[in-house]
Amino acid sequence: MELNEKNIRTAKPGDILRDKTVRGLHLRVFEESAGFYLFYRTKGGEQRKPKLGTHGQITLVQARRVAQEWLAEVAAGRDPSRDRAEERAAPTVADLWKEYYQRHASRIKSGSTYERQWKLHIEPRLGRMKVADVTYSMIADIHEGMASTPIEANRVLAFLSGMFNFGCRPLEWIERSPVRGVKRYKENKRRRYMTGEETARIAEILDREAAVNPASVAFLYLLILTGARKGEIAAARWEWISGASIHLPDSKTGEKQVYLPEPARDVLDRLPRTTGTITGILTPQKLWERVRKEAGCPDLRMHDLSHSFASAALSAGLTLGQIGELLGHKSTQTTKRYAHLVEEAATAAATATADRIVDAMKRKSPALEGERG
Repeated sequence: MELNEKNIRTAKPGDILRDKTVRGLHLRVFEESAGFYLFYRTKGGEQRKPKLGTHGQITLVQARRVAQEWLAEVAAGRDPSRDRAEERAAPTVADLWKEYYQRHASRIKSGSTYERQWKLHIEPRLGRMKVADVTYSMIADIHEGMASTPIEANRVLAFLSGMFNFGCRPLEWIERSPVRGVKRYKENKRRRYMTGEETARIAEILDREAAVNPASVAFLYLLILTGARKGEIAAARWEWISGASIHLPDSKTGEKQVYLPEPARDVLDRLPRTTGTITGILTPQKLWERVRKEAGCPDLRMHDLSHSFASAALSAGLTLGQIGELLGHKSTQTTKRYAHLVEEAATAAATATADRIVDAMKRKSPALEGERG
């Protein structure tokens, strides 16, 4: 039967309607649908019969136009059916994430962060896209869309960079990462420490909570008194305690000793040894949210407690090298984030010294006395 609108309306299941306008185009009629197909041979003589579309979703006019485009590609020496099959089989960004997670991200400490970033920021926008179709502009748009949270935006960009570099090597799915060239936001380093007044208020609240939330209170006291990271306290086990320190076989910086001053050992002595880990919990976040709000410092993070420990150590006269050893910093550059505190302490000391000199001199010098008055 000839392929035309009239015959399409009267066609029955099993009929094949062939077009006289475009050679090779035909309509196959089935029980519940009918589809447009194109028969052609490649330049190498291979037969192809790809489906162009379902009748009702595309019209006869549209089917003819698509068929003519495909035949033009065949005449140019290409094989559009094979090309489109390869395109459909091309890996998506979701496929890339799966490979990256299984072979890399799942094995590192930041893997859970990558999972959160993937689900929240990347999957909704890029998950279904082909890896080869992702462009610099798409990555830049995601980054710019997070301008209100520049630090988080930079972390997402770093995650994307690692994942697409993995797509280049070792997977060899793409030749160049679309992340390359996207500039990170400038980050203003956070300098937040507990003040003396905040420390006193926090201690008062923790002491009040000790009977109700002993594990969470102990967890927070250990952070304050040792300068350890939250993950280190969460993972620490009773058998790792030896004398006045906790030996961590692994941490963010590798093997590490967490030194336990006497107040920290007192905290441990009050804990029951009923769980494998020292506190038996992963985080005291719920209690900390209440404590910092009631203490009037809602912006103070648990991570800032380590910074506060370093600040107190400097006030006690320790050097940056000694503080780096206490906190387990592998790089001196990491410890240098506290260098401004050394400058502040030196300035305060110089001011106090000058005040004493001026106080001694002003009895002899009316000019100095007048200036200070």
